[in-house]
Amino acid sequence: MRRLLILLTVLAAPAWGREIEDMAGRVVSVPDHADRVACLEVLCYPKMLMLGAADRVVLMTDNAAPWLVATNPAAAAIPRVGAEVNMEEVLARGAQLAFFRYAPERTRAKLAELGVPALLSQPLSHARPDGQGFADEAKAMVRLFGKALGGEAERRAEEWCAYFDERVRFVAGRVAKVPPARRTRLYYVRGPQALSTQGRGSYTYGAGLLAGADMVVGRASLADKGGVSMEDMLGWDPEVILVGRQYPLELVLDDPRWKDVAAVRSGRVHSTPEGVFYWDGGPENVLLMQFMAKLLYPDLFRDFDLAAEVKAYYARFYRVTLSDGDVSQLLQGRSPDGSRRNPMNN
Repeated sequence: MRRLLILLTVLAAPAWGREIEDMAGRVVSVPDHADRVACLEVLCYPKMLMLGAADRVVLMTDNAAPWLVATNPAAAAIPRVGAEVNMEEVLARGAQLAFFRYAPERTRAKLAELGVPALLSQPLSHARPDGQGFADEAKAMVRLFGKALGGEAERRAEEWCAYFDERVRFVAGRVAKVPPARRTRLYYVRGPQALSTQGRGSYTYGAGLLAGADMVVGRASLADKGGVSMEDMLGWDPEVILVGRQYPLELVLDDPRWKDVAAVRSGRVHSTPEGVFYWDGGPENVLLMQFMAKLLYPDLFRDFDLAAEVKAYYARFYRVTLSDGDVSQLLQGRSPDGSRRNPMNN
């Protein structure tokens, strides 16, 4: 039966008329037009929605991002998979193109066996773990999707990249007034524990640098997500703490070990906004950068209306109209129903 499915998939495959270089530098032949796309990594779906191709997604990696379904109710019906993909599901859904990241060698080999062209759509390592490196990678990932999908999606990808560059210039022009020695020390809680964070290869780290933050995790050797010690934290003494992924502020506030940390003493422990995906990953990182900059340096951004910017972003790139109430909930890191919790505990 499985061989029959593979044969039918190959026979039904559209013409492979283009070659695309993925985030690993591999050149992959892809269909001229893929109507059935498997999103086998969590940052894929937000880009598909942004590029006007969400209706092509036949399979997606599971996640609990709070505004995913609210922005596209049809997403609730898309079958979900875990990080370890069931290839029978890929076959059954007739995927013509796949974007992947996890267990890359094994996943690539399995997809090749099925005859499904596959693009590694997140970098495996970070050549430049700094603000410019983050900016380059963010745009490269979006452009990869645009080129792979073609047509209007490619135009929208370039539109987003132009917006990204414009917002980086806007923020950089203001935070440049803050001397390096006076930049605000910032720590990001990724969760599910307060000492679980994201390191120097993360998009949160890059967005923070562009926002003018002194990202304290840069003092550690941590590259991606992982843990740090309480001893580290007390030594770094962050002045602002952001708690992401809808985890409770009480992770920090109710733990007596944190009581002497500057951010706790001054009441500067805040929720991170969350959207179609968590703001520590995906294209809404450009909004995270702006949120951080305004939070850290309010005097420099008094005339900047973040709520209006978020509303305009959703209208322009997701073609979704958010109410003032929606934006308020989103900026507090809350779901549309007002709740703030991470059911996946990831």
